[in-house]
Amino acid sequence: MGNCCSTEASSIVTRRSNTKNEVYTTAPYAALSSSPHKLAATTDDTTCVQLHKDKNPASSSSSSSLSRSPSSFLPFSRHVDTHDETQVDEFVPPPCPSNKHMENTHHVKIGDYNLRYSYYSKRGYYPEAREKANQDSYYCETHFAGDDQKAFFAVFDGHGQYGDICSQFAAEQLPENIIKNFEQNIGILPALSKAHLQTNIAMHEASFDDSMSGTTSISVLFCGNEIHVSNVGDSRAIIAQENLKASKREGEANLVAKPLSIDQTPFRQDERVRVKKCGARILTVDQVEGLEPIHENWGLSLGDEIDENGDPPRIWHPYGQYPGTAFTRSIGDLVSKELGVTAEPEILCKSLNPHDKFIIVASDGVFEFLTSQNVVDIVKQYENPSEACHALVEEAYNRWLQFEVRTDDITAVCIFLDGVTPAKERDGPRGSIYVGGEVLDLQSMQRPVRGITKNHTRRNTIVGTDAIRLSLAEAFLDDDDDKPGKLPSLIESDGKSEEEEEWFKKAVQGSFLFNHLGDKKIHEVISVLKRLEFKAGDIVMRQGVPGNTFYLVESGEFEARHISDKIVDVSLEKGLSPEMYGEVVQLYRATNSFHPTFGELALFYPKPRVDTIVAKTKGTLWALDRIAFRSILMRGRPLRDVVRRLRQISLLRPLTVAQTNLVAEEMRAVVFEPNQVVLHEGMTEPGFFLITSGRIESTSKMDNVAPLELKTFDYFGEIALVCKRSISRRSIRAIERTECLFIRKDALELAVGKLSLILEKDKLRRARKTRIAELQKEATTSAFVQYDNETKTNMPKSINDLEVVGSVISDLINTVRLVEVKGSSPSEYLTLRSVSKQAIVDAGMQKHVSGERDIYVSLYEKNALVPQLLGMNSNDSDIHMLYDTQIVGTLESFLDGEAHGESFVRYYAAQVVMALEFMHVEGVVSRTVDPTNLMVDRSGNLRMINLRLSKYVGRGRTYTVCGTPEYLAPEQITGEGHNIAADYWALGVLMYEMLTGATPFTRENENDLEILNDIASFHPDHLSWPEHTSAELKDIIENLLRPDLRQRLGYSEVRAGACEPIKKHAFFAGTAWEATKMGSFSAPLEPEAASEFKQIAASGSQENLNIGSVYTGDVDWLVGF
Repeated sequence: MGNCCSTEASSIVTRRSNTKNEVYTTAPYAALSSSPHKLAATTDDTTCVQLHKDKNPASSSSSSSLSRSPSSFLPFSRHVDTHDETQVDEFVPPPCPSNKHMENTHHVKIGDYNLRYSYYSKRGYYPEAREKANQDSYYCETHFAGDDQKAFFAVFDGHGQYGDICSQFAAEQLPENIIKNFEQNIGILPALSKAHLQTNIAMHEASFDDSMSGTTSISVLFCGNEIHVSNVGDSRAIIAQENLKASKREGEANLVAKPLSIDQTPFRQDERVRVKKCGARILTVDQVEGLEPIHENWGLSLGDEIDENGDPPRIWHPYGQYPGTAFTRSIGDLVSKELGVTAEPEILCKSLNPHDKFIIVASDGVFEFLTSQNVVDIVKQYENPSEACHALVEEAYNRWLQFEVRTDDITAVCIFLDGVTPAKERDGPRGSIYVGGEVLDLQSMQRPVRGITKNHTRRNTIVGTDAIRLSLAEAFLDDDDDKPGKLPSLIESDGKSEEEEEWFKKAVQGSFLFNHLGDKKIHEVISVLKRLEFKAGDIVMRQGVPGNTFYLVESGEFEARHISDKIVDVSLEKGLSPEMYGEVVQLYRATNSFHPTFGELALFYPKPRVDTIVAKTKGTLWALDRIAFRSILMRGRPLRDVVRRLRQISLLRPLTVAQTNLVAEEMRAVVFEPNQVVLHEGMTEPGFFLITSGRIESTSKMDNVAPLELKTFDYFGEIALVCKRSISRRSIRAIERTECLFIRKDALELAVGKLSLILEKDKLRRARKTRIAELQKEATTSAFVQYDNETKTNMPKSINDLEVVGSVISDLINTVRLVEVKGSSPSEYLTLRSVSKQAIVDAGMQKHVSGERDIYVSLYEKNALVPQLLGMNSNDSDIHMLYDTQIVGTLESFLDGEAHGESFVRYYAAQVVMALEFMHVEGVVSRTVDPTNLMVDRSGNLRMINLRLSKYVGRGRTYTVCGTPEYLAPEQITGEGHNIAADYWALGVLMYEMLTGATPFTRENENDLEILNDIASFHPDHLSWPEHTSAELKDIIENLLRPDLRQRLGYSEVRAGACEPIKKHAFFAGTAWEATKMGSFSAPLEPEAASEFKQIAASGSQENLNIGSVYTGDVDWLVGF
């Protein structure tokens, strides 16, 4: 969101006159020489121009006096402050001179306590708009409304084209309206509420356009020992309170952040419901564009899928792609009014108490990458509010630049409270909060802080991200946040010494987790390590609790204890002695030359801990968080702003996020010097140009139009991406030194395929998605929504048209059953795959199930090996998927750990290749090429029906680790990002298992860590072969199992999605590919499969179709089913 300060120190804001529709106007400093206003001196890198209204009637005049001297901020003054800032091209500005801070702190006595306050606003860094005005405004007035017991502080965060004007207008009007309402002797709450609505109406009637511009407002009114906080939008007020219980040291108070407002955004369910009643749609930009499934799980799974994390939910008109506001309340925004966006504030009233130490009122730019507790931890380090303001704003600014190539405008007002006495006790659950406390119950619906996972928000260590929006871990915690009394102390060690870095490198030397990383990556990993100290008896992690942290023992002894039975639930029991956690199964003891590690698997996925780790002696551990680690591995991808701009171009909009990333990666930088001609009118356009800096002039004699100036993120030449020969209708000349990103048509097609074909596929996909959505609207709870375009003969219309014949397989989520269509003659058998909604939620698989549904929408072509989803039914308890095949078991159940001949391997490997080719052409990586997930039908042929781990990657990469451990490719383990070539590795493992009865990584003890270590250090020379294995079979498996994916068989055609190099290998010589795909030959497993079918059909099952109980949980994720 934007705010209200201008770029250069060359303009000021003058006071509104009494004319109804006159608003703030800007004037250069030079124009004010004859004005009675006096200019203030520049302080630091920010010029504060204060509108000061003298409260002494004898000295008042029609013109407000501007003063530069800090002494103009008298305790009993009312001032509206706006800021102009000179922004240099460096990202991080110099620190503020400390000798200014005391001068910029203001004091006043209210009631029985002293109030000290200061303020600081910093214009954002916008590389594409270096002179963009700061759209933040703030207002500070003591002796408010002529009452020495009142003070008023507010921050306004403007947005939209006229956001700076809107925020200035509100900063002027809102206090005036509050004072007018006080003069009418109405209560404080009605006066505040009415004033916001009056300001909103006045803005609508003003001369400037607020149709799609407006401002948020957060204000604190002091009335003696009581405060009244009014909130409209997503700026925020917080209070720091002393809490002895939260202190790490006995007798020492810790300051804890408490909210005084809750963001009014679509993250809040109550706000979503309210605006939806007015017809609003709540979607992210990706959802609007059809690039993301429709759901309402925003912010609930941050960090789960680190490679893609999208835009916040926004408000849209039911019949148009506007206004796209990311908040549900605002002053202004006339277009959004009909959608339920209101200026009605939420008001909280609180009595101040001695444990209340300071209040922060700030725009949302402060809280984008800082939690409220982070803010308090920064401010509490300073005795002076001016120093605290500067430090907070600068830290927020720098945090933005860790995650982005730009920053928001950032404004903060710090109010220190000295000597507050106990307030009169009030009845109620929140004590000192006597109005609006129910709003704080919605704190869990706050807009998520970027850079922090939903579960870990305690300790302040945020690391950098790649250019595409990520969700990172802020803290490196043990696995039991709420165990009483035995939390280890944290030794801050963000800046590691050279000795510590060398020590870590030696300690992990040879570890498969780190030995593939270069020095730069190792340095980044070391920078996010946390050093933890434990006392004897402290619990590091608990058996059965999912882990997210890897540990390296620096000193001391740590016991791994294991309970083999379920008598004691160690995840729930508190205060147990170490012996109660089971027998000691391993001892981790550090020596001068040996430093053991544990928790390695936590860096891959949140697998429940196998053992409880207890400190036997005093000791020190170094901790590394999974999401921080994997985010480091992901760095170096395209800049997000480039990708976002490409996705806004209508011609490229059908590209997925993954495809757009690939285009960005293929674009090459070109530089044009001043006056250099890029294109002449009438010449052939070589390709597409995206301006990243500088200015370009476009002229056209052919079209007889005025010259056009193009700036950062403007573009030209896009038609050359779809036409064989595009003739330029304009001349392009660089006005100044200009940098562009450039791509030719052939390079784009090499990256993502022909754009014309992509556009056609996108059109078909959208049409199919629309048709399915229309059918869903009309469907009853028992009806099947038809996914197949062609109506199948005897296609059951309802789940009630089916009868269960027998169960085939059942796992944590899925139940696959053979069903018969009632009344069919001869009997028609189909496969029904059912998933319990509650089981999906319990396993955290909502995203996977939704993704699988979307893949089926995209796979509109027919392929016998990937059976068409005939229809889907979503009822009160389950989701049922109906397939036109008759599954009788998994490939694993038929292999049974036995070795098979080469003809067997060739037949089923060929079917897997054909299934993969079908999916890869569509840009989908399977990640289920293993015997557990491959199904066998009654004819003995393979079928892929479980696509819940599949994902669209196009020709790009994904970073999520999922799949069967023995079938993971090395690049999945090392976190380098994997593409469809990971399926070719899995094919090689499968062929070896079919040949020998075991994978190259099979272990009797099923130790996942040892398996992953074996894969990471694997070389094809390590393979052992059965006697008489052909050279061709050895060669194809060895070439599929190349650790370097660029050397892997099939990689050369990854961009095309074809498997031709594999199909042309000598091992498959003579294979009839189409016949094998269609199952025209007798399959090797046909006799066993037919026998299994007969047994299932004869079982006479009387199972109910529904497998779960009625689901009563969150339904947002079910949108689209």
